[in-house]
Amino acid sequence: MFTTGTKFFIGASVMALIATLVYGLGQGGVLGTVGLASATAALMGLGTLNAILRDSNVFSDDEAPIESSSAAQFAPASSVWPLGFAFGAVIIAVGLISYQTIVVVGLVALVVTGGEWAVQAWAERASGNVEHNAAVRSRLSNPLEYPVGGAVAIGIIVFAFSRVMLWLSKTNTVIAFAVLAAVVLAVGFGIAFRPKLSIGAVGGVMAVGAVAVVAAGAAAGLDGERDIPEFETTAIWQEEALLHPEEYAEGAEEGEHPAGLICESPEEFPEADEDVSQTVAAKSGSYQVFLTEEGTLAFDVPGPIEDGPAGMVIPRSNPTNVIFRNESDEHRRLSIDFGTQTIEIEDEEVVVRDQICTTLIEPGGAQLLTVEADQPTFAVDGQINPNGPGGEAGDGYWFFVPGVDTAKLELIVP
Repeated sequence: MFTTGTKFFIGASVMALIATLVYGLGQGGVLGTVGLASATAALMGLGTLNAILRDSNVFSDDEAPIESSSAAQFAPASSVWPLGFAFGAVIIAVGLISYQTIVVVGLVALVVTGGEWAVQAWAERASGNVEHNAAVRSRLSNPLEYPVGGAVAIGIIVFAFSRVMLWLSKTNTVIAFAVLAAVVLAVGFGIAFRPKLSIGAVGGVMAVGAVAVVAAGAAAGLDGERDIPEFETTAIWQEEALLHPEEYAEGAEEGEHPAGLICESPEEFPEADEDVSQTVAAKSGSYQVFLTEEGTLAFDVPGPIEDGPAGMVIPRSNPTNVIFRNESDEHRRLSIDFGTQTIEIEDEEVVVRDQICTTLIEPGGAQLLTVEADQPTFAVDGQINPNGPGGEAGDGYWFFVPGVDTAKLELIVP
């Protein structure tokens, strides 16, 4: 009986012989006829050899070839690691033309899947026993896979949960925490109440919960975080007026805020001056500036004050906390003018006032202002400060209170 391979070669030889005869008689081409004849002879020779060897079959009484043949060996187990390795290479290629972060993700995927692939290939050659090979692989990989995989899984769940919390409103976040805590408590009570519950059932419940959290996190992340309004500080209003003067002027015309700079205005600015802290906790060794009932500025500094001081002295290039206390009968803010600064507006350098200020403080209130001067006072000698008392004495740095012309105090930075 002919084997399968022999039948194939016999059929191929017959087809090649027919093709040789048809081409040789019909076309008469010598070169083509010789080529087809050579192919026919080669196929006949391979068929004869295969019939003699009988497809390398072995006899049933020959045990050694049967045990060592390829057909007697266990087939390698299916693996997803080659697919993951290729996927990591694709991620790297995408990252090279887009974002560097994607390249890092691809490299991590490439290293992890490549390592797992190599370990699995090595373990499959440990012996001819599949169970033993699996045990060898587990002994090598599990001490690393379990902690790393657990950390990654927990990280994904925590990140997904955070997306849900940032998507919900403040009220709904509290409700969601309460409901989730109740669900976790109920599930834990159910597991404790049924001690004979199978491990598969417990794992199934945990898997369903994890998938639900990740799916909810993905949906919430795609929809985006809730709008979290930014607290409008005096620095933001001052910067907006200097960097975007046209938009600032339009807002003033529409009545959204006063027209002037916030640090030079005695008026109330929305959001910045509303619902702000009006008290400061007791602090030792603090600098203080007082707006008196007479409309003047007085000050107090750590340590003794010499008689007849020209102004308040603070250290240079160090943050200094100054407490402003409003002892007048009106809402007032304390401002500091450091001279001029150069900023870039639409690719053009513009010289503007360098000022910081507190929010409006109610009568009897107090607020903390952090001051940091990078240049000494003598660096602006000769530059008239419009917020100083005027004239030659008007240069330097000055504390002032918008709307109170008599509230001036020199700030000295050595």
